[in-house]
Amino acid sequence: MIKKFAWGTFLSLAATYMVINLVFSQLISPLYFKQIVNEKNAIVPYLQSVRSLPTFKKDLILYKNLYGKRIEEEVFYSDTLRKNKIQELENLLQKNPSSRDALYNLYLLYSQAGNETKALDYLNKAKQIDPAL
Repeated sequence: MIKKFAWGTFLSLAATYMVINLVFSQLISPLYFKQIVNEKNAIVPYLQSVRSLPTFKKDLILYKNLYGKRIEEEVFYSDTLRKNKIQELENLLQKNPSSRDALYNLYLLYSQAGNETKALDYLNKAKQIDPAL
């Protein structure tokens, strides 16, 4: 009696495992699949999408070793552009501190970068110049 119960439980667990495995195997991201088969052009979007995960640094080092430093530059390209644009706008503000558009664009750029404190500071300055914002 105990052996029949154990065998039935085993078959039930095995069937459950197979169904779960089948479902999850179908949910693998296309980017991840391409990354597995080493398609270099899929690595950058994959790394950009996992930047917030704890394994990102390890993955970045792995792919830098495989494809060179250029991979890292491409992963952080949008951050570099944002930093350059912020610098340009801050230089513009030194010449014209009441530029509503520059202040508002700095608000947007700092928001995208995740720096809410600076973003709100620039938004408040822009609203002082143009309350309609």
